[in-house]
Amino acid sequence: MDVLERLVAAVDEVVNQALGINLLDMIVQIAATLILIFIVKKFFWGRITEFLDKRRAYMEDELSEAEKAKVEAQELQDTKEAELKDIRSKSKDYFDSAKTRAEEEKSRIISQAKKEAGILITNAEKEIDAERKKAKEELKKEVVSMASLMAEKMIGQTIDESDFQDQTIKNIESSDEL
Repeated sequence: MDVLERLVAAVDEVVNQALGINLLDMIVQIAATLILIFIVKKFFWGRITEFLDKRRAYMEDELSEAEKAKVEAQELQDTKEAELKDIRSKSKDYFDSAKTRAEEEKSRIISQAKKEAGILITNAEKEIDAERKKAKEELKKEVVSMASLMAEKMIGQTIDESDFQDQTIKNIESSDEL
């Protein structure tokens, strides 16, 4: 046994130098690990795998719920975007309609104002013509009156104003026509 003891001592020394641990310590550690694995496998492995399976199922459920929520959120977003487009379209239509009505109302008001202005201008022109005729008549009468007074003074006789007036008015009207 001398050789065997030396061989064990040499291996122990090499392992001790290489790993910095004693061979006996290493064997004890390996045996403890194997015993621990056996105990875990025998008593706890079922519980651990059951826990891991439950955890995996829970995470899969959470993932599928998240996917469903994502799909629902996307559908909701698409719906809201479609509604927003519809609202924008309707508001644009309302705006265009209001703008068109405003333009029509503007045109109607301008047209009505032009008609009223035309009527006012026509009435004003008629009044001006009437005033002009009235002024002409008064001027004619005054001119005839002055002319008859001047003629009376020049010739020293009384002149019949109605004859003189008819003659003078004809002369004035003939000069107006020129």
